Amino acid sequence: DPVTVAAGETNDTVDAGLYRTATIGDTVWLDTDRDGRRDVGEAGVAGVTVHLKDETGTIIDSMTTNGNGNYLFKGLAPGIYSVAFEAPAGFSFTTQDAPGTTDRNDSDADPTTGMTINTELESGEIDRTWDAGLVEDRAHIGDTIFLDKNADGIQDAGEPGIEGVEVQLKDADGNVIATTTTDSNGVYGFDVVPGTYSIGVVPPAGFTVSPVDQGGDDTTDSDIDPATNMSGPVTVASGETNDTVDGGLYEKAELGDRVWLDSDGDGQQDPGEAGVSGVTVNLKDAAGNVIDSTTTDGNGEYLFTDLEPGTYSVGFVAPEGFEFTVADNGDDASDSDADPLSGMTGDYTLESGDSDLSVDAGLVEIPKAVIGDRVWEDLDGDGIQDPAEVGIAGVEAQLKDADGNVIATTTTGSNGLYG
Repeated sequence: DPVTVAAGETNDTVDAGLYRTATIGDTVWLDTDRDGRRDVGEAGVAGVTVHLKDETGTIIDSMTTNGNGNYLFKGLAPGIYSVAFEAPAGFSFTTQDAPGTTDRNDSDADPTTGMTINTELESGEIDRTWDAGLVEDRAHIGDTIFLDKNADGIQDAGEPGIEGVEVQLKDADGNVIATTTTDSNGVYGFDVVPGTYSIGVVPPAGFTVSPVDQGGDDTTDSDIDPATNMSGPVTVASGETNDTVDGGLYEKAELGDRVWLDSDGDGQQDPGEAGVSGVTVNLKDAAGNVIDSTTTDGNGEYLFTDLEPGTYSVGFVAPEGFEFTVADNGDDASDSDADPLSGMTGDYTLESGDSDLSVDAGLVEIPKAVIGDRVWEDLDGDGIQDPAEVGIAGVEAQLKDADGNVIATTTTGSNGLYG
């Protein structure tokens, strides 16, 4: 402006300030390990919208990151500024100012707002430390692999988780993209990018997958198809936790024991009482249908294996000339469990992995009757065996049934006796 000076006056107040423009910016990158630090190999993210704000928070400029994830606001007057980043769909901001980082490799964006703090730029300053790390939004899939004791496909009270079972995460095409093992409580989980997945289970040796989708309660049923050992498709959105993908496993059971000759008829297997081989034993289901049959071995033992958990009974068929001894007389491990009239036992409920070797049957011989006596020479023909009248050897005697049919023959001995 015009400056007027009088004679002798000195005016040393006419100054001029100069400044250079400033620059602010840096990079938006994908924080693949989600640690809040930009590591070697973590790439920049292109196309991210970035806003420059003045001291009042007003947006004064905007741009998008280039192919390397870089942005730069140039030609700025010195002053106070902040930067706001917009996370693309499916992404969130990583940890801000993570411990152990520096301004050169940290993320400066608030995870909630995407805003940096205010910073003051001086004349000519180029501040390229304002970064933002992005992480892909996550969802969670998981729950429990449990011991299905009754093999009904439902996790009932008292059915525990199984530790150490391999669980697979599969993509929409069925490819295994991650694996884990269940913890001590049978729990597993996968943190995933939102999308559609399925869960595969690798049953340990000796285990079978339970029936799928039983009972109508998705929080307690088994979701693994026993035909494929996989669940159906599971779709999770950003931030969603789906802890309903359970899997029930069980082991097959077995039932059996022994048929023996109960010599003293007391209903207990005593030392020296031998097993009876070749006895037919029938296994019946809960409805009383015969579902399997076997015969006892040389020791009188039998065993039904590979049984689904459930309720069964056993029917014994007594060989000709034998009947069943008294039932349930004393110690269940050594008594006879067969009803003396029907040969049937009561019901036995087997759970996963049960081996019930207590189902026995004792046999006793049916008492025999004897018909016979003597053929003798009746010297005086009076029809009475007198003391001096001797037996006649070699006479044929025939046994006939009620219809007069000959059913057995024998010959008298040296004393004329037969039987």
